[in-house]
Amino acid sequence: MKVFKIVEKYKVWFSISLTVMLIGFGLGVSRVFNNEPMLNYGIDFVGGSSIMVKIGESQSTSTIELIQNVRQSLEKIGLNKVSIQVTQDKEVIIKTTHLKTNGISLIQDQLKRDFRKVEVLEVDYIGPSFGNELRSKSILILAIVSATLMIYISWRFQFSFGVAALMALLHDGLITISAASILNIEIDSAFVAALLTVLGYSINDTIIIFDRIRENMKTITDQSINAITNLSIKQSLSRTFNTSITSLLAVSSLALFGGSTIREFCIILLIGISSGIYSTMFIASPTFAMLENRNQNKIST
Repeated sequence: MKVFKIVEKYKVWFSISLTVMLIGFGLGVSRVFNNEPMLNYGIDFVGGSSIMVKIGESQSTSTIELIQNVRQSLEKIGLNKVSIQVTQDKEVIIKTTHLKTNGISLIQDQLKRDFRKVEVLEVDYIGPSFGNELRSKSILILAIVSATLMIYISWRFQFSFGVAALMALLHDGLITISAASILNIEIDSAFVAALLTVLGYSINDTIIIFDRIRENMKTITDQSINAITNLSIKQSLSRTFNTSITSLLAVSSLALFGGSTIREFCIILLIGISSGIYSTMFIASPTFAMLENRNQNKIST
């Protein structure tokens, strides 16, 4: 099998990623000019109302079916942007944007039309300050995770590997957010959970190739860093694709057949896993090679 010069074509790979990011950023800016949020923030971030109801006939309905039925009922009165959760006691928690004075009664009346018995148990208001706090904490969590992973990779391998891994993590995060902007996917707590899952998956794949590069650097002394990196990518390619395709097939099945409740979550995972495969080979590895070449040039001079 021919060893492709992946490292040498880093400008192509970086340009592809930058194009996707610019498209996502451009769409976000265009929304701002239209007096809309840059991203499609969910209720968790912008605030709204939380209503807990008890539906009488829900005991004989599965959780997924109950969520779908409630969502369809609320869509009849124009409530399309809602978050629906079901507790272990089959109590339904409905989170939606700020309601008017008669909004609670409107929801209750509509649910009563479609279900036999509906009882409102609790009504809470989610203020924008809570959404801002959640947004800040989410950013902080992502920053801490990225920094921790970089420190671990630097300790486990060397500093150049750590910087390259951080670049790959930033790439995957920005690509996922850009894709969410392009597809207008809702940004909520589930999105943050999916993003953290993606970062964990990506770093695992990156470590596999980094470990191969490190081993080859010990045994191959008559080739350049670029050649060793390209060879290491080739040697890890089959394992990367085999594990990734398995994950992509499983997540794709959930996205297609899992229902609307988890569809957007699975789409984010699909985008993130694909981005992780790309960043491992075309972002992290070339970045490491460039940093290592620069270090060796400094030593030689």
